[in-house]
Amino acid sequence: MAGWMDGSFSAVNISYYSPFSLSNKATGFCLLKKYSRCLDLRWTTGNRIFVTSTKKCLGAQGKSVGSEVNIYDCDDKSALQKWECRNETLLALKDQQLYIEVKADESIALSRTVGPNNHLTITGTSSGACTRTHRELYTIEGNAFGKLCMFPFFYKDRWFGDCTTFDSSTKRNWCAVETKFEREQWGYCPTSSTEHWSKNLVTGAYYQLNTQSALTWAQAESSCKQQTAALLSVVDPSEQAFVSGKSKLWLGLVLDPEHGWQWSDGKPFRYLRWDTGNPLPNPGHNCAFLNSAGQHNWQSSSCGKKLGYICYKDGTPASPPQTEQGFCSNPWIPYNGHCFHLHRTTLSWPDAQRDCRKEGGDLVSIRNVEDQSFVISQLGYASTDELWIGLNDRKTEGLFDWSDHSTVSFTSWEYGKPAVATEGEDCVLIRGENGNWADRSCDEKHGYICMKQSSTESKGDEIDLDIGCKAGWKRHGSYCYFVGSETKTFDAAKDDCKSSGSYLADVANGVDNAFLVSLVGLRPEKHFWLGLSNQKNFDVFEWTNTDMVRFTHWNTEMPGYRQGCVAMTTGVLAGLWDLLPCDNKEKYICKHLAEGAVFTAPPPTQIPPQCADGWNRVGTRSICSKFFTGPRSHEKTWFEARDYCRAIGGDLLSIHSAADGGKGWIGLHIADTNVGFVWSDGSPLNYQHWQEGEPNNLNNVEHCAEFLIHNWDEDGSWNDANCDLYNDWLCQIRAGTVEKKYYNTTSDGWLEWRGNHYYINRMSKSVEEARTFCQRRHGDLASVNSKEENAFLWKQISRTYGAYYIGLSVDLDRSFWWMDGTPVSFQKWDDEQPNSNAFDENCVVMTYYMGFWRTTNCGRETQFICKRRSTSPVNSTLAPTVTPQGGCGITWAKFGSKVRSHTFLTTKLVDITATDLWIGLNAVKQDGFYWTDGKSRKYTNWGYSVSMHNMYITVICDVEGFRHLAVGCGYRYERRRNPSVMHGWSELDPNIQSPPDTIDPNIYVRVGNDSIKVVTQNLTWYDAKRRCESEKANLANLRNEWTQAHLDLVAMNLNAPLWIGLNKNQTGGYFRYVDGWHLNFATWAEYEPSRNKPCVYIGVDGKWRTAFCNQTMNSVCMLSADVAPTESTMFPGRCPEDTNVEYQQSYTWLPFKGHCYLFITDEIEWADAASSCVRHGKRHSGKQPHRVHTSLVVVLIITITSTLMVVAFFLYKKSPRPLPTFENPLYFNSEPSPPDVVDTNKMIENAENPEPILTL
Repeated sequence: MAGWMDGSFSAVNISYYSPFSLSNKATGFCLLKKYSRCLDLRWTTGNRIFVTSTKKCLGAQGKSVGSEVNIYDCDDKSALQKWECRNETLLALKDQQLYIEVKADESIALSRTVGPNNHLTITGTSSGACTRTHRELYTIEGNAFGKLCMFPFFYKDRWFGDCTTFDSSTKRNWCAVETKFEREQWGYCPTSSTEHWSKNLVTGAYYQLNTQSALTWAQAESSCKQQTAALLSVVDPSEQAFVSGKSKLWLGLVLDPEHGWQWSDGKPFRYLRWDTGNPLPNPGHNCAFLNSAGQHNWQSSSCGKKLGYICYKDGTPASPPQTEQGFCSNPWIPYNGHCFHLHRTTLSWPDAQRDCRKEGGDLVSIRNVEDQSFVISQLGYASTDELWIGLNDRKTEGLFDWSDHSTVSFTSWEYGKPAVATEGEDCVLIRGENGNWADRSCDEKHGYICMKQSSTESKGDEIDLDIGCKAGWKRHGSYCYFVGSETKTFDAAKDDCKSSGSYLADVANGVDNAFLVSLVGLRPEKHFWLGLSNQKNFDVFEWTNTDMVRFTHWNTEMPGYRQGCVAMTTGVLAGLWDLLPCDNKEKYICKHLAEGAVFTAPPPTQIPPQCADGWNRVGTRSICSKFFTGPRSHEKTWFEARDYCRAIGGDLLSIHSAADGGKGWIGLHIADTNVGFVWSDGSPLNYQHWQEGEPNNLNNVEHCAEFLIHNWDEDGSWNDANCDLYNDWLCQIRAGTVEKKYYNTTSDGWLEWRGNHYYINRMSKSVEEARTFCQRRHGDLASVNSKEENAFLWKQISRTYGAYYIGLSVDLDRSFWWMDGTPVSFQKWDDEQPNSNAFDENCVVMTYYMGFWRTTNCGRETQFICKRRSTSPVNSTLAPTVTPQGGCGITWAKFGSKVRSHTFLTTKLVDITATDLWIGLNAVKQDGFYWTDGKSRKYTNWGYSVSMHNMYITVICDVEGFRHLAVGCGYRYERRRNPSVMHGWSELDPNIQSPPDTIDPNIYVRVGNDSIKVVTQNLTWYDAKRRCESEKANLANLRNEWTQAHLDLVAMNLNAPLWIGLNKNQTGGYFRYVDGWHLNFATWAEYEPSRNKPCVYIGVDGKWRTAFCNQTMNSVCMLSADVAPTESTMFPGRCPEDTNVEYQQSYTWLPFKGHCYLFITDEIEWADAASSCVRHGKRHSGKQPHRVHTSLVVVLIITITSTLMVVAFFLYKKSPRPLPTFENPLYFNSEPSPPDVVDTNKMIENAENPEPILTL
């Protein structure tokens, strides 16, 4: 808001927000009147117009031509009460082409056409209603979380159009944040008083900690300014200590595209307290907040995040700078009481300081913008210079001081400086076209600038700096300048300059602007006219001397949607330009070519080269533009769009005339809230084409401009918008240049960036699998070694969803190492990371939303990023890795390429007396089960009745007696930790020789109550059976998982199948062990058993298969102390053979107590199941199984059951009872479901929930 920069409630502000009345000149009628008096109006919340005397709002009866316009009870949700300006003096229903018209009978209605009766001006002026505006007030304290006041609001049967002390026990002004006050949310109104602020007794400064508010950075800054304060700037350790311990509160630190990080109130950026990995290089992370959870408290963030904030006021107002006069001997140059001398002899910083002190001075200290402007404009400074100044942090790292011990009151860093993590860069130099500062190693050799006190008396040997200029005029370059001694209007000042053979000063570049600052910046007058105005054309600014506009330096909210003449400001904001009414009376600056100087004509305009394919010429400029549009997923924020345009060799489009003319971002934005809109390519803002009523900086968050290509109102007009919105965009490049690729891509799809290749894989894999993928392509999981590299990778994943593995590994001692072997030189952890509570989170992912890092279990399957050197071959893969070699220590047994303890293998569990054994599976984070060693979940063996609310896993093995019929070993969840029994694994030790994997055919191996021997001779099934019988043994039966697991390993190690004791030709046509044991456990392969093959073997994969018995293979003999059950003779008969084969699958009928059963595990409907049973039910041709006659018993049971059910139903209907929950209107389930996704931007808990109104 104009006039609010100093936070004062000046007369300009009062008129800007004060009530007004509107009238129509064509009819002479007021818009609203009562008793022949025009009613006062005021803009209020939500684009409404409030009638102050009636406490009502201006509204329309409908959205059609002829609808009456009158006053109604205020309703902030009604679209019929929202208005906007068109062409200055038209009032239209918002977003409608319906305009207020004052008719001849004094009635008011909506019309679609525009005529004399539609134009409304503030009574007694020529200005329209939009020259006034609504003052948005952010609440303080209360329970509204800092929300804007709602005006008017209805409280205790009264309407309030402004803040009130009604019902306030403390007599503090307050307001509601909702129209009806139904949720009773309120807060105090901002004032300039510090009565309720905290005071620093040492410095006298005042602090207001708004810990319960939730505002964006810009909103927080506005709230402080409304209280004649500023967001906190921390300039020394004592101030940091005073506010430390506070959690997530905005500071006044903001990122400027030219000067880097700086304090919004203009305080010097001399003290650094960044947290590890901060500030972040992410696009749009231009603001900083205080976070006590961080190591050093300051963290950068997107300015749109909602946080609390700290307002600050100086205890004693700063005294205005005093202009001092003095004299300096040649070659020293005087300015404001000091003498300056620029040396181009290169010395180290300490040597330069010694040289300056020999001359009676010190390295220069720059106290304000005027000193800075003088240094770069009047000492012969060149844009190629790099010159030492006196600023350094040699005494205290991160705290910069002047070498002459003067107070640090001003800084002008270049972007990215001072360096955060470089301890060796302790001394500061000035360089570049704008003379910005950079910290460097003090041992480097550069030129330097000395400064000393000036003399009060002349010695007669001073340098004449104004050769070629008349007395009283000051020379800069080839021109002379004069400051007018009287205040005049713009036109009168222009005429006065013309009468002296000069013109109102133009400004060609930043150095010229700096000279003018050194000339008038310290003077007490607030403004000085320059020769720029948009008097002729509202959209176009021109110099009075007709020179092309090459440079602009607008103040905040300037030039805006207004017409006027340009004046330079002085004081704290010296050098910025304001657009003022041309009839204001201000002092002025004249300019003319110095005597003897030669005017240098600009080079002749050359025919610009052609634009590349797909690019279009921008007017007559040597610039080509291109509109980038596509699906919404490809849209970008303003910062992302700017970075994209720069990456392809250009910038966002800047527009300098109407000929330069989907919706898309252009390069106009507010980079510094103390400065107005600027073009991102650095060109001047000499042309503007805002949409009617824009820019309005809605909610103080609209700091970027978009080009409205297809707007129904004005084609090609501009609108200010939130920079974090996603949009299309327009790029520009120089004519004749070729568009660079945003990122080069290799032929196999990897992105090229700074000597490395990167592959973003969106297939989810565990770390082990992801590394295998990367390594086979000559890379590894990505290491991240700088903020820039992290930002590059984050940009690639920011528009996707989920996390991505990078190659950082976290050891149990919380140390870190990159898997590709590079040293850890950069980290970027998320809040409360790395996680130190779960020791199985040893891998790291990058989040898509901010690029922060989080630990996770390595077995979690997620997306990942590969990285390889640019010298790596493309389109090729490495050979598969060789199986690791080595052996195992005592008490450990080798298994594959891993070492597992005896207690881990199922074959050894039979020897363990404990029934519960820990394995490495857990769900500590309750988001799924993962192995503690981070391996993939390729195999699980869950038991029945598993409770998903438990977190840890034990193995349940019924060792004694093998009582589990279906499963000998299962799993279940357990909350309790068993401290004594566990099993684990470790890597192979290459120093231990592994014994050969051989099997002694003469040895029986004990497994439970059985002993097993492998016969490695290839025999038929019958020969194998006879071989076992010759040793008083039988072909093996596999009655439990112990034996199955053992033979599984044997078959795998031998890489050969094994006959077992199943042959249905010897057991009545169905499978049963030949030693008499029933088949109560089986692991058939797919499509097994086969109907025509009677003998069974266990394959190398552990699955059972059938074969013809005359085939030859190895076999397994078993000696057992267990006795097979005796077959009962109570149920004689045999089950039939199933001849029906479905989907290549045959089945076996199994006998049980006089009946035959066939089990089909396919899921089908009941009718289909019944038909299938019929198809399988062919009767046996021989003697039928014995049947038990149960028909009479079944009929009797059904009759008794039916009778009891009828009686119970009758009694139930007669008895009184409550409604069941599904039909009871008083029953509801209010327990919320836990969210699947956590909003990391939610910084204030329950910020939207209502609370009871507090005592005022």
